[in-house]
Amino acid sequence: LFFPSREPLFLICCGYLNMAQSSPGTKLHTKNRIVPGPSAKVEDDVISFSSGGSVALVKILEPVSPMLNYFEYEILNRGGECAIGIGVGALNYPQGRMPGWNKDSIGYHADDGKLFHERGFGANFGPTCTTGDKMGCGIDYDTDVGFNYVRIFFTKNGKQIGQPQKMKRPVHGLYPMFGLHSEGEKIRYLGHWHLSPENLQEVMQQDISPSSHWIRANGIKFLEDGLTLEYASEGGNIQDVAIAQANFPINSTNHYFELEILDAGVGGSIAIGLAKLTYPLHRHPGWNPGAVGYHADDGKMFKERGVGMDFGPTCTTGDIMGCGVRFTTLDEDFDDNDSGSDTSIPDESLGRGAFLHPALYYSDSDEDYEGDIFGGPPPLFGLRPPRGFPRLEPPVQQKSQNVTKDGKKITVYFTKNGEELGDTECSVPSGGFYPVVAMLSRGEKIKVNLYPLSG
Repeated sequence: LFFPSREPLFLICCGYLNMAQSSPGTKLHTKNRIVPGPSAKVEDDVISFSSGGSVALVKILEPVSPMLNYFEYEILNRGGECAIGIGVGALNYPQGRMPGWNKDSIGYHADDGKLFHERGFGANFGPTCTTGDKMGCGIDYDTDVGFNYVRIFFTKNGKQIGQPQKMKRPVHGLYPMFGLHSEGEKIRYLGHWHLSPENLQEVMQQDISPSSHWIRANGIKFLEDGLTLEYASEGGNIQDVAIAQANFPINSTNHYFELEILDAGVGGSIAIGLAKLTYPLHRHPGWNPGAVGYHADDGKMFKERGVGMDFGPTCTTGDIMGCGVRFTTLDEDFDDNDSGSDTSIPDESLGRGAFLHPALYYSDSDEDYEGDIFGGPPPLFGLRPPRGFPRLEPPVQQKSQNVTKDGKKITVYFTKNGEELGDTECSVPSGGFYPVVAMLSRGEKIKVNLYPLSG
């Protein structure tokens, strides 16, 4: 599937009804990214209450991001009591509790139409729901309601109900949650969309940023054109990393990118690097397998572990950090158990429906798509950009000669103010390496240039 037009596909986005009818949501629910409680049964995108008296809570392990800020499900069977709920909550929200019953969570419940916000008794909020109804939940990242706070909104059958609710963002962000609590209940997860909480029934003019540049993000506030990023988390906690991942893999056309430190903030804990598509969104680049990163606060390079190695100078306000790739032995065959590099990366998979161009990466086998974070049928040429997302700039009309194929060796290098500091050899994870930038303390602000070089 190639795009013949150079025009962005996301300049105009329809409201909920038109969008849901003409463009399926992006699925984020596959087996490695979903956590069902003991009373939940999950079959593909259908979730049902299995047995027992405890709540069947299901969490999707992908924080709700500004790019895909709204999700919903359809009630297939109301069961005995229609004790079904939808909401968001912290990553460590306890199993066996409905959305909104405990701290760091909020939920809208179908049986009584009440809103539960961090407590076990609800407030009158909206209509009840039953078989055939669609319940939705979204996060408004655009409205400023205070540092580290967001607005949560809910829908029934495409219409917003009640007023958006102010909520503090917990460490690691807010995650989609579904709850069921009586025999016979069954719902179908319909997917995620990018949606404004205002004027849901009307066609809205939608700026193409930040979705035109980023595929995943957590704890980031996007400013201006979507390339100016600000730390929007609590800070003061090593676990509260804010990170953004670009929507294309490094390739011979786009092989180098930079960030300028506009404000080093409290700690100057800014990093640049490359990571696999499924890299956890609460970890700095290089702390975990499948990533490498250069960190501004200590000048160290981190490669697949939380202990860095001395690498270069520190960076602060006004400095420009860069990361690039030199393609080395991509045309050679490597043994599956090759151990020639200490950066061998565990096999992961490119997400189905990833927001990419087929020209940028080609998969020869549908086997690459098992256990990834995106759902849907095997896409053409290994890729299927969801409708409503823009093409990359600069456009690529044909397949690159040196794509980052799985398991091949590449040389990753880093720069400061245009001067190369050093390099390291890495094995490319399945699906490719994606540019990532990250921050970890209040006041940090960066400007990213994803395309300083091309060709």
